[in-house]
Amino acid sequence: MPDTSRSLTRLLLSALVLVLCLLAAAPKAQAAGDEANLSLCKQVLSRMLCKNLSEFGYVGKAGDGVYIISVFYASKNSEYLCAAMPDGQLILQDRTWHPTRRVISYTPDSDGKCLNATFSSPECPNRKPIKACPPKTAKDEKEQVRETFWVRPIPQILEEEYKAMNAQPQQNATAPATP
Repeated sequence: MPDTSRSLTRLLLSALVLVLCLLAAAPKAQAAGDEANLSLCKQVLSRMLCKNLSEFGYVGKAGDGVYIISVFYASKNSEYLCAAMPDGQLILQDRTWHPTRRVISYTPDSDGKCLNATFSSPECPNRKPIKACPPKTAKDEKEQVRETFWVRPIPQILEEEYKAMNAQPQQNATAPATP
């Protein structure tokens, strides 16, 4: 009986330490936004459990940068806590089984919008790097079009402009107006 109470106390203490650590949410991770953090959490869990991203559900937030994600695993629903820490670590802990806890390093990219991680599991054949970015807004798309316009060679730009001009009917000032 004392072993049970000792292990329960140890489990409660580790859970308390995890919650306190998770509440100190990452400024770097928050700069990337909730969408990128949640996407990174789901992608790492997908790799860890070798499941499709569509099998994970978002339950809610336990604090700033701390997400609760659900998945059907090991013949029952499981919930995972996932937190992006300020020191560039992603902490995952299973709320159902408790012994499962992983710490994965991540890095924000140069502009701080996307988060990159490298994680592989022996059970899962996918070994590509993980990249999580927030969804693009209309402003981002316009900016990308503006940037890519001048990257093209100038003869290509001139040819496109010439074709656009020839596609429109030309107005002739000296010709009589048609009724």
